[in-house]
Amino acid sequence: EEEEGGEEEKEKVVNAVQVFGTVGVHPTRCAEVFADAVFEEKSATGDDDDDDSAASPSSYIPKTEQQQNEIIQQLIDLALQNNNNDNNNNNKSSSSGTTTNIVAIGECGLDYARLHFCPKDIQQLGLRAQLQVARATKLPLYLHNRESGDDLYGILLEYRDQWRMTSSSDGGGGDGDGDDGDGDGGDDDNGTIRGIVHSFDESLEIANKFLSLGLYIGINGCSLKTTQNLEVVKQLPLDRLILETDCPWCDIRPSHAGAKHVRTSFPTKKDKQYTRELGSGSGADDDGKGDGDGFCVKNRTEPCHVAQVAEVVAGIKGVKVRDVVDVCSRN
Repeated sequence: EEEEGGEEEKEKVVNAVQVFGTVGVHPTRCAEVFADAVFEEKSATGDDDDDDSAASPSSYIPKTEQQQNEIIQQLIDLALQNNNNDNNNNNKSSSSGTTTNIVAIGECGLDYARLHFCPKDIQQLGLRAQLQVARATKLPLYLHNRESGDDLYGILLEYRDQWRMTSSSDGGGGDGDGDDGDGDGGDDDNGTIRGIVHSFDESLEIANKFLSLGLYIGINGCSLKTTQNLEVVKQLPLDRLILETDCPWCDIRPSHAGAKHVRTSFPTKKDKQYTRELGSGSGADDDGKGDGDGFCVKNRTEPCHVAQVAEVVAGIKGVKVRDVVDVCSRN
């Protein structure tokens, strides 16, 4: 009887937990999914046996069209099957009444800062494939952009225009199956794209291009490093910003321009190996100092650090932190 009761309690806890996720392939990993690697043969002398670069691909060949379609379908199935998981019936519900544990397609996009992981052409191939997944699943996009803003905007603009033409030929807003153009499929009925360009750190010009597509801009520590970054964020409309951490990365460090606006601190320890001691507690106390109520790991961002992002945005814009939190939460 005790075991049965324990299982019932366990099931209640599991059902009460709200965990959401995305489905997608990061641009730096697209070569692993959407292409086959080509390796150069080692020299006959074997001199490069100890050379790490000898194991690196010399190039990549895109997978066949049939293979690409199979990958796209696998991603579609992964998103839809998890969104119809009755074991998570306490999570968000879509307009159709099905659960939505998978809330977006991504993190997808382009990353020209790390082309050693994946070349441009394969990244763009992977992005276009995942745009098809977003359309089929009717989920918004969670977008990655590093030194690639113009190309990312161009591909998204092409995607939006193709969607508009398809919607028009379908009689308005659909994909041929009776869709009524209610904002699903990554686009709404006036042709804007649903999604976030997260961890934004490019120019105001690029940000405005994304905003013109209907996208939101995600702000975290990487968005607040330089004075130029702060000036961009200052000019972005608050009702189009999403506060994020990108944990465990993108912390706000003392050397960053945005650090002067941080008011909330969290006790940290240098030991980067997770322990219950490091993870216990909620971090900062009411006074913003966190007097012994658990620890964060030094230079590892935690969800609690979103408070610091809000403080920096408020400081840049000269508004109250509460106003930033209220507006961005509604976004």
